[in-house]
Amino acid sequence: MSSNKIISVQNLSKYFGQTLAVDDASFDLGQGEIFGFLGPNGAGKTTAIRMMLDLLRPDAGEVHIFGKSLKNNSIEIRQHCGYLPGEFTAFKNLTANEFLKMATTLRNSATEGLQPLIERFDLSRHEMDRKIKYLSHGMIQKIGIIQAFFHNPDLLILDEPTTGLDPLMQDRFYELLFEEQKKGKTIFISSHNLAEIEKLCSKLAIIRKGKIISVKSMENLKADLGLIIQLSFERPLDNLNIAGVRIVANDQLKATLILEGEITKVLEQLSLLPISDINISKPGLEEVFRNFYKTDTDEEL
Repeated sequence: MSSNKIISVQNLSKYFGQTLAVDDASFDLGQGEIFGFLGPNGAGKTTAIRMMLDLLRPDAGEVHIFGKSLKNNSIEIRQHCGYLPGEFTAFKNLTANEFLKMATTLRNSATEGLQPLIERFDLSRHEMDRKIKYLSHGMIQKIGIIQAFFHNPDLLILDEPTTGLDPLMQDRFYELLFEEQKKGKTIFISSHNLAEIEKLCSKLAIIRKGKIISVKSMENLKADLGLIIQLSFERPLDNLNIAGVRIVANDQLKATLILEGEITKVLEQLSLLPISDINISKPGLEEVFRNFYKTDTDEEL
C-alpha cells in the first residue's frame, strides 16, 4: 500500500438481515486531506464509518488505516484516531470535567490538550462543573468535539460534527480543522450540511443506497455537471425545447437548465425566446448532489 494513503476502504459490504446497508464500497484518503462523505439519511454513511473504526465487522471487504489491516491492528490504529459519533452522547450523571478526565484515563493521555479546546469553545468553569444531563445540546456537542481532538490524533473521523453548534462555534470548529490539516492530520467528515462540506473538503465520496456512486475532487465534480443556466421569461412558455441542455426545473415563467452541449449553440436558441433575465453560473455542491439523486425524490438530506 502507498505510504501516503491514510485510509483505504476496499470492497466493503454489510448486511443487516436481508438489507444491504453498504454495498461494495471503496475509496482512499491521502494524508492531510479533508475528505467529505455525503449522502441522505439511510444511505449507509454511519454504517460505513462504524466499520472503518472496527465497531462493526463487514460481511465482505477490508479496511487499511495507516497502511495496516484494521482487522488485525484495531486497538493500535484506534489509539491514533479521534472519533466523534453522530448524535454524540455522554454519561449524563458525570460532569463535563469528569467525563473528559475519564477520556484522558481511557486513552492514557495527558490532560494538557483539554484546556485550550475548552477555552476555544467558550465553555465556562460553571458549565464544566455541571452534570452533562443539564447541559444544552450545543454544549454536549462541544464536549464531543473536545474528546475527539484533545489527544492530538493523526486521523479524525467526524460524523455530523457541527450539529447543535451556533454559527460562531461552527466557524471556530472550521478554524480548528484547518489548523489540524496544516499539521498534516487527515480528516474524514460526514455531514448533511452541503455548505459545510463545500467549504471544508477538497475531495468527497457520495453514497447512495449503500453504494459509492462518485469519489472525486470537488473541482471535478462541479466540472462534470456543467454550467447552470437560470432563465426568467417575459410571458409563460408552455413548451421549452432547447437542444444541448437538461431542464431540471420549469414553471413556465422560470426555468433552470444544465448545460450538456456547446454553449454557443444553446445561446443561439435562447436568443429566440422572450427572456427577461438570464444567469449562467458554475454549479455548487447542492446542484451536484441533487443531480446524483434526481431519481430519488423520496430521499431526504
